[in-house]
Amino acid sequence: MYRRLSIRLLCLALFTFFTLPAFAQYTRDNAASKKIDEAINEHYLATDFDKAEQVLTGTINACGDKCSPPVIAKAWMYVGIVRGSGKNDQAGAKDAFQKALASDPSTKLDVQLATPETQKTFNDLGGAGGAAGVGAAAAVAAPAAAADDGAGDKGGLKCTPDVRELQTLRPIPLECTSDEEVGGMEIRYKSFGSEEWHTVKMKKVGDAFRGEVPCEATSVAGTLKLYVRAKDASGETVDSFGSKAKPVEFMSSENTTATPPSYPGEAAPNRCLAKEECPPDFPGCQNGAARGNKAWGVACDNTNECKIGLVCGSEGTCETPAACENNSDCESGECVDNKCSVPESSAPAGGYKKNWFGLHFGQDIAIMGGSDVCSLSSRENNGYTCYDEGSENWYTGNPFPGAGISTGTVLATQRILLSFDRAVTRNLTLGTRIGFAFGGGPPVPESTDPKKQPSKTSKFLPFHAELRLAYWFGKGVFAKKGLRPYVHVGGGLAQVDGKVKVRVADCPESLDNETYNKCIAGDHSVANEDYNVTEARPMDVWRRMGPGFLTAGGGIVYAFTPQLGAQLNLNLMVMLPNSGFVMQPSLGVQYGF
Repeated sequence: MYRRLSIRLLCLALFTFFTLPAFAQYTRDNAASKKIDEAINEHYLATDFDKAEQVLTGTINACGDKCSPPVIAKAWMYVGIVRGSGKNDQAGAKDAFQKALASDPSTKLDVQLATPETQKTFNDLGGAGGAAGVGAAAAVAAPAAAADDGAGDKGGLKCTPDVRELQTLRPIPLECTSDEEVGGMEIRYKSFGSEEWHTVKMKKVGDAFRGEVPCEATSVAGTLKLYVRAKDASGETVDSFGSKAKPVEFMSSENTTATPPSYPGEAAPNRCLAKEECPPDFPGCQNGAARGNKAWGVACDNTNECKIGLVCGSEGTCETPAACENNSDCESGECVDNKCSVPESSAPAGGYKKNWFGLHFGQDIAIMGGSDVCSLSSRENNGYTCYDEGSENWYTGNPFPGAGISTGTVLATQRILLSFDRAVTRNLTLGTRIGFAFGGGPPVPESTDPKKQPSKTSKFLPFHAELRLAYWFGKGVFAKKGLRPYVHVGGGLAQVDGKVKVRVADCPESLDNETYNKCIAGDHSVANEDYNVTEARPMDVWRRMGPGFLTAGGGIVYAFTPQLGAQLNLNLMVMLPNSGFVMQPSLGVQYGF
């Protein structure tokens, strides 16, 4: 007896020794099964046949030798269905079925998805039909595959609540976690009697994601179907809870005694009132105004777009009103039945303002510097014009060299500006600034050549016109109070005039040519009374820059309310064609509507 027992134990040990490595070899079966499920349930059933085939063939290539033959065969079988039943390409289907049967001769066809022509192509190759509808069923059983719990739950997502029965007109709050690297989750649900699937984006809260199926989805007694998809940063599905073909079911009824669903450790959300029962002061209700049909989590611009009982939140999505205990807990409106109400005077509560007007004062700060700024060359080529101090009499001589300006900042022109910005997205505005500039210099002669009499002069251009594109940092930035930082780029039309004082000594034209040339060359031997070189006198030196400019910069708005704020802006401007660099800080107010 002991001899027979020893032989059996030895056989068991040998079987275990040789089979365990085989099971351990197929480490990608679970991931491949999920991708096959995604290809069929998400792409094939949505008639995106090219995407479905791309996911399936990509999965086969990624498997290498890390997937079991049944899983490889299953993937090729579905490639054949996509080609034959989806694309009506029976030749391509035949090629895929041959590869499936070569990998696993026992492969069965998913007859629920295969057309009669595709079934014939498969049967002609000697394949056997009759597999269960795997379009949303469990993957081929692999050592690491997750088991179906019988309720339609699929994938590795863990979601609460566990209760599957609830009272009508109650929201269903779902909280889900995953062991995968997840970038986002969404709930897909279909109400009883409806053929349309709706989507609710879930929000990350700690290590979990939360989302709420709205009351309207359970307003009619019956079965509500849903599933949850978890996606990575690239948008690919990596985990799921239920599926489109085999969703998780919730039964709603009027008189159930089941515990209302809730997030873990929190009180259940209040039951919603039917639309015809909604009183004027109920959160989300609004007198006389039609309400939209956007469900919880759908993007919105104002509360009127959301369904009854929902408001457009600070992040620009329809959501249930914030919980409260008193009025101080609500940013606007009042606390009614422990929910923040929507004030009648604020129809677009919670959205964001798209149009912003502003009034600003700007100070130009020019960067100036140079040598011999009153020389003929500087006046002709560098935008400088010299005047007798305090007058508009421009200087036409050729001075003794040395009248220079140390490079630095100079307070230049000032501006009163009106602005308008339009929010084209929740973080991007396109705007304009127009206004009036003052503090510019005197008229400038057309020619600064002392030997020519100017035929006309050009005056300071006081007009300011600017176009700009700005990016604002933060979520729901236009709907929140507090700091709103941004950066911008742009360009436009503006003239900047800056002034400094210098002392200039003339080289009289009465000097003989040799001495005059020595004087303008800076020969100090002529700088004496014998040659009548005049004593240096004060002059106003103006530099004109522009009238075009390119700008980049940034700023910050402090919003006292979601509609009103103080704005500090900085333009860093490159002036053209009379080149120069100008900093332009401005301070103003901004109002949105």
